Amino acid sequence: MNRVVTHFDKRPGAPKVGIGGFFGYGNYGDELFLEVFKEHLGAAFELEVLPDRLDSPYFSEPVEDRIADVQAVLVGGGDLVQPWSIDARYFHRVYLERPVFLAGLGVPIRAPGSAQVEKEHIVERYRNFFQSPSVRFINARDKQSADWISSKLDPRVEVIEAPDLVCGLTLPTVSRDAANPILGIVTRHRPGHEQDDDYTRLSELGAYAKSEGWRVRHIILGSGVVGERDVANAERLNIPGKEVFYSQGIWDMTRAIGECSTLASMKFHGSVVATMYGIPSMVLIPTSKNRNFMRRMGRDDLLSKFDAEDLVERFRPWPKPIDPEWVKRLRNGATGMLNQLRKSILAETVPA
Repeated sequence: MNRVVTHFDKRPGAPKVGIGGFFGYGNYGDELFLEVFKEHLGAAFELEVLPDRLDSPYFSEPVEDRIADVQAVLVGGGDLVQPWSIDARYFHRVYLERPVFLAGLGVPIRAPGSAQVEKEHIVERYRNFFQSPSVRFINARDKQSADWISSKLDPRVEVIEAPDLVCGLTLPTVSRDAANPILGIVTRHRPGHEQDDDYTRLSELGAYAKSEGWRVRHIILGSGVVGERDVANAERLNIPGKEVFYSQGIWDMTRAIGECSTLASMKFHGSVVATMYGIPSMVLIPTSKNRNFMRRMGRDDLLSKFDAEDLVERFRPWPKPIDPEWVKRLRNGATGMLNQLRKSILAETVPA
């Protein structure tokens, strides 16, 4: 049985908050959410991840026992509200026995014809959860997600929109050598697409970067079981002389992004972290969350696809850096929301 690291720093006398989410698998963005919560909530609360197994049924004991000594439940992460599926790691009915706070939520919207389509009986289950009086706080990462939750689920509390909460994370300091630019490329294993995903255009992009005197760094943006799949899949990207970066350390991965001059990423939080370093990141899978994030900044020029015919042309000239004012606005929006979240949990867990 694979176990999840559930406990963080002990805070004797502090309220205990149980966290639900997709944690322990090594998915870069989700593990960053834990770091965000530790940074912004860890001084006020003792934090513990509730789902403590990686395999079903995800809890090593009855969920009632998992929440027995917590004063509140925080559900956080990205694409947790999936209109075709509902997951007990995030939306277990037993969580509602405590005040529940929902933060950073995204609603992935699939293109027409996708196998992952909205199902009314699933939406109704979400509706029952979100309308519970136990739900005290709802934050969504973009307007599209906030509008979907408000219109489809009609929750009792206001849905507050803010930039992705990872924008509020303090990133490690890096150095960047303008005389030796690096193109970072992030790929990912996509279950069911192993034979479909064609990396020819990405290989051409790497060849172009090298012809311009750039280094090419292929970043494996995952650890654990996710990293294992991603590093095996990375062998399919043929760029002679590329560097392959693979680490189990989340801050090592983050620094690997920060040292790049430009990024091309199939992973959303690769683009988010690059943005917060001021680095332009070309989106290689234009999902709704990627489109919403880039359009928030007016950077439609960074929306593409890994197999787009004009992928290389989109790097002629190289994309301009992210406006520092936008970096500041994203950080302020995320940290402001995290401050509001902390105060809301304190109001429910600390006697007046």
